[in-house]
Amino acid sequence: MTDFDADEIRAGAPTNAKSDVGAMLTPLSPSGPSVRTLMVRKLTDIVVLPSAKISSNERSLVADILLHVLDKVEEPIRMEVAQRIARVSECPPALVRMLLLDEPAIAEKITSAAENLPEALLIEAAQQGNMAHRVMIAKRIDLSTSVADACLAFDEIDVCKQVLKREECLLSPNAVNKLVALSATSKEVQGALLRRRELEPAHGFIMFWWVDAERRRRILTRFALDRSVVQDALADLYPRVFRGGDPDTVVKDILVLSERRHRPRGVNGEPVSMEVVRKTLAAACKYPAQEIIDAVSMLGGISRELSSRILRDAGGEPYAVLCKSLGVPRDDFYAFLTEAADGPEAQDRAEALLAVFDSMARDFARAVLRYWDWDTNPRIAHITRLMSAIQSDLKINDISDLSSSFG
Repeated sequence: MTDFDADEIRAGAPTNAKSDVGAMLTPLSPSGPSVRTLMVRKLTDIVVLPSAKISSNERSLVADILLHVLDKVEEPIRMEVAQRIARVSECPPALVRMLLLDEPAIAEKITSAAENLPEALLIEAAQQGNMAHRVMIAKRIDLSTSVADACLAFDEIDVCKQVLKREECLLSPNAVNKLVALSATSKEVQGALLRRRELEPAHGFIMFWWVDAERRRRILTRFALDRSVVQDALADLYPRVFRGGDPDTVVKDILVLSERRHRPRGVNGEPVSMEVVRKTLAAACKYPAQEIIDAVSMLGGISRELSSRILRDAGGEPYAVLCKSLGVPRDDFYAFLTEAADGPEAQDRAEALLAVFDSMARDFARAVLRYWDWDTNPRIAHITRLMSAIQSDLKINDISDLSSSFG
């Protein structure tokens, strides 16, 4: 075994190392920090050496030694190491990982200062760290789609808000679906999400049900669309399916979804006059009893569930969409609203809903109805499942909190 000179060790001179490296190491002192702290600092001195002074294998060896001792020193020392390591692009990943998963105050030194962290490390830190780690990672300039997915996996509102601020980061379709589902419980998420370029009509029309009046108007304006391109392309299929008796139900459902103009029908499929439509919708505006809900469902060609949701919505915007889709004249729609309620507040509400009614083309209103009633669409069904899972988790957490509060 090699004998070490005690005077050399006290002087801090390296043994069996390059002579020009010795001057770059932290010297030992007879008093002050513990020997363990001094060891960590000296090992850190080596890890942060330039590539010309140390090989990658030697740096990895020192990093492995640090892994053994670093969790056995105080937090301020680990924070000091993290601050120095953050400036080293060649730092071994295992050491970076350990610091990324350390206490948030220590991890912050890495996540905020290190310019080039491997995506795999950030994903692992997001998956295995806590919410504070994920918020810090979401603040990074180089936030990528995959890292954002990892940050959003835990349905944490604070993390969601931070990710949504990163407009330069393109969100994945699954991330957008998750954020739409989460927006039902957070107004802050709603506002930030509605500004994202990744949002599509399906997302907007789902969010429509839980956002306020101003955001409902924004959704109808932003996602206005014309189905004529689809209608023209599929025009020759209508007679083949509806008159020729082709049994393909999938095609039939799509043709109904894309219909050019809905014609209200009665119980036996007979055409219904506009007068009947007016009377039914006027009654629905005053008091949506179950028989009225069923009648509106039949006239509008929509499910009873959607009919009930529209007529019992407190805002009234869905009712404006329904009336527009059925071709109700503007004056009649306004009369429905003013006759159903009195007073200045009712008048203001009628004016606001008339503006919504006027902002839509009839075909677009029909498209919105179809989106609302499109439960078989894979994406809409997926978002619905995500919402159910999130609501279940919230109920479980509420029960847990209640149980803990009672000991």
